[in-house]
Amino acid sequence: MAQSRYRYILLVGAICVVPAFLAAGTVVSVLNDPDNPGLPKDAPRDSCFAHEIEPAVIEIVTERTPLLPERRAVNIETGETTVIQEATFDVKVVPRIVTKRKDIWFETICPQLYTKKFVRSLQRALRARGYYSGKYSGTLDAQTKLAIKLYQRTKSLNSEILALSTVEEFGLIPHRDFKDARKANR
Repeated sequence: MAQSRYRYILLVGAICVVPAFLAAGTVVSVLNDPDNPGLPKDAPRDSCFAHEIEPAVIEIVTERTPLLPERRAVNIETGETTVIQEATFDVKVVPRIVTKRKDIWFETICPQLYTKKFVRSLQRALRARGYYSGKYSGTLDAQTKLAIKLYQRTKSLNSEILALSTVEEFGLIPHRDFKDARKANR
C-alpha cells in the first residue's frame, strides 16, 4: 500500500515538473537560423527572437448522468418521507481544454549582448521597479531571471527571457521609435 502510494506521488511529481523544463524558452538568431519558420520574414539579420510555449490549460470535469431517479415512500400516519432507493448515476471524468497551447514569438536582445555591465543595469532597473532584491552581480542568475519573468507578466508575457520591448522600456538601449525618427531626419 505504502509503496504504491509512493509511486503515485512520484508519478504526479514527474507529470508536474517535467513540463516546466520542457516549456523553457529558446532564443533564435536570424543570422544563425534564417530559415526558422517562427521568425518574421522581414526580420533584420542582426536580430534575435525568443520562442516560448504556453501550455494548454486543461480542467478535469466530472459529469453525472442520471440513470435511475431516487425512490421515496411517505408514511401516511406521520407524513415522514424516507428514501427507499438512492438515485444512480453514470459518472464520467472528462478532460476539457480551457485554453489551447500557444507558440509565442517575441523579439529579444541577442545573447552576446548580455555583458556584465548590461546585466548590472538590468538588475538596477528591476530593483527600481520592486522586482529584484539581490546583489548587482552582473550575472543572469536565477533570481534575475525570476525578476524578469515577474515584471514581464505584468505586460502579459510569461517569460524569463528578456523581451526587447522591456529593455527599451527600461532605457537600457535606444527605443526603436527613436532610431526610426533619427533615420527619417537624416
